[in-house]
Amino acid sequence: MTERRQPAGLERLRADYEAAKARLAEIGFTCEGSLIERYTSCKNPNCRCQDPDQRHGPYWQISWKQNGKTVSKILPADDAALYQEWIANRRALEAILDQMRDISRHAAQQLLAGRGRPLHGPQRPRRRTA
Repeated sequence: MTERRQPAGLERLRADYEAAKARLAEIGFTCEGSLIERYTSCKNPNCRCQDPDQRHGPYWQISWKQNGKTVSKILPADDAALYQEWIANRRALEAILDQMRDISRHAAQQLLAGRGRPLHGPQRPRRRTA
């Protein structure tokens, strides 16, 4: 079936897919893991941090999985904003890729249905939202 003769639904899916591809080009650097903001209490009984509302911090920490184990590193405060941006970029990238997979699956179903055949293959697992 040529592109000119495709049903309107398939044309819409193609346009949505191209829009998602364009959004990929806007994604900047990415980083795995999560950024954690921590507040701590010291062991000094006379310190202000004994009041939960006056703990020391914030201290920034990045955490990720490596070889099945959680790895965490303390970050300087001025680096935390960079990591926050990179992690947000990674999440946006993953969301766009999920959308592209969904669009592709719908397009494949329509194309094969036009031939009287079902789409074979695994159902896409839904990602957990973090």
